[in-house]
Amino acid sequence: MKFNQVIVVEGFHDEQKVKSIFPEVECIVTNGSEISDKTLNLIYETSLVKEVVLFLDPDYPGKQITNKILSTKGNYKLAYINKEKAISRNGKKVGIEHATKKDIEASLSSLMSINENMHKITRDDLFKRGLIDTFKSHELRTFLCGKLNIPNANGKTLLKYLNILNIEMERIDEIINEFKS
Repeated sequence: MKFNQVIVVEGFHDEQKVKSIFPEVECIVTNGSEISDKTLNLIYETSLVKEVVLFLDPDYPGKQITNKILSTKGNYKLAYINKEKAISRNGKKVGIEHATKKDIEASLSSLMSINENMHKITRDDLFKRGLIDTFKSHELRTFLCGKLNIPNANGKTLLKYLNILNIEMERIDEIINEFKS
């Protein structure tokens, strides 16, 4: 598997891990949640001329960095790895650097396009499907997020993710039916 995109990661060890799998890949390192305006601008400007993949840690700081980058309105794709697959051996740290080669390859082979111009799913859509405001909402959202390979989210954040990624209602309904069966 060859990777031609520029991959944005949080730290040096994440870059080392990705480059151990894809030696030719170009990476931009954010240096954690203290991402500078210069780095944000570099990522944005790169997205105008190359495909940029956001591959950040599946934890709170990783979500914060992703949101900062997405706010620049560049052209990005998102690769996500489940938190359980990115935990260190001692169970105390979470990061791309702790994931296996197989899990990293799987995450980078199932990229999601970011499209902020096609908001069509509403809060009411989530309510009608039991994704918010019900006893089983959290469990159903967790299942849906796992199947879509996106970070676990509360109702408001899930709505944002579904619209940013332009997920079709038909796909959501398929997953919900799978959960119920």
